[in-house]
Amino acid sequence: MSGKARALAGLAPVLAAIGLFAAPQGTATRYLIVSGDSSSGSWDSRDEGLIRELRSKYGSHFAWFRQDGHDFVLTSDEVLAELDTAMAPQREVNRQQGDVNRHQSDVNRMQGKVNDLQSDVNRDQAEVNRRQSQVNHGQASQAEVNRLQAEVNAEQNDVNKEQRKVSQEQAVVNREQNEVNQMQARASAEVREALQEVFDSARSRGLAREIR
Repeated sequence: MSGKARALAGLAPVLAAIGLFAAPQGTATRYLIVSGDSSSGSWDSRDEGLIRELRSKYGSHFAWFRQDGHDFVLTSDEVLAELDTAMAPQREVNRQQGDVNRHQSDVNRMQGKVNDLQSDVNRDQAEVNRRQSQVNHGQASQAEVNRLQAEVNAEQNDVNKEQRKVSQEQAVVNREQNEVNQMQARASAEVREALQEVFDSARSRGLAREIR
């Protein structure tokens, strides 16, 4: 064995300990990225105790991930900037989803107005039905009931027109949501791959501190 090889062999335990000797083998199974008041990631209730501890220790500017059965924390501004870049596709999806949500809110308001109009028509129809019952018992004029019924029918036609407008607008929102769903599927894959590259690179550069 050459002198250089013997030197590397002697350093192997140290290099392995700081993540420089061998590339990470697995994929990150859980992670959290904290930046100011916002946070994003994938974890479950079993991690909440650890996450609270990390927030208490590192504040509002760090990342944590679990890989190869070990937990790592990242505090380097350089790595955190790389993670921010990796999350860009998800931010675009979130922006598009916000637009769709606002459009859906507009449609919901339109639907609410139509529902109010329909309630008015239902109330008027109930009055016509009451008058018709009186006619059936010889207590009211059929001509007057017919006039009232014609008015209610016209009101119902107006409501139906408004409902068609709402349905058309809802169809637009549905198409927009479908597009966002497709964007989300693509973004999820892109972000997952980009984050993994950052996690692996951070470990390889010794910038991921293992939590013991």
